[in-house]
Amino acid sequence: MTSGPRFSARSGPPEHAPHPSPAAAVGAVLTAAFAELPEQARERAPLYVLCGEYTAFAARRYVGRCHDDTRRLRPSDSTALEPAELVRAWTTAAGHHGPCFLLDGPDWPALGPWIAGREDAVQLDITLLDDRLPVPGCLATATVLPALLACPEVAG
Repeated sequence: MTSGPRFSARSGPPEHAPHPSPAAAVGAVLTAAFAELPEQARERAPLYVLCGEYTAFAARRYVGRCHDDTRRLRPSDSTALEPAELVRAWTTAAGHHGPCFLLDGPDWPALGPWIAGREDAVQLDITLLDDRLPVPGCLATATVLPALLACPEVAG
């Protein structure tokens, strides 16, 4: 499967990363990747988010907060950690109305035939770099996936 341009951004402490949060890094790479799509595809192109590592981190962090007797558990303790929150600010600001699939588990080679389709799409990989920080460091990588209409397995 042929992919298009790839964009990466890192979050973490200011001395090590240009983006203060994973959501900011995600927003930066999604803005760059969707700008590479044909204009008519940008608003509705599917977004595939590979977030297994981040999901496992979020579950660990939430369980830790549940067992922390020194602080009161708030609803935002669970919702703020949801993988969907990493893309929500960008989809809202960009006016993106296409489907967004949060995928936990298999890596890209296994998903290639499933994702390959009749329309342009963007794949977002979220790699956790340091989960010991109050705001975790991550590497967000967005890859443009051009439509594969000429591919017999997809077109037929």
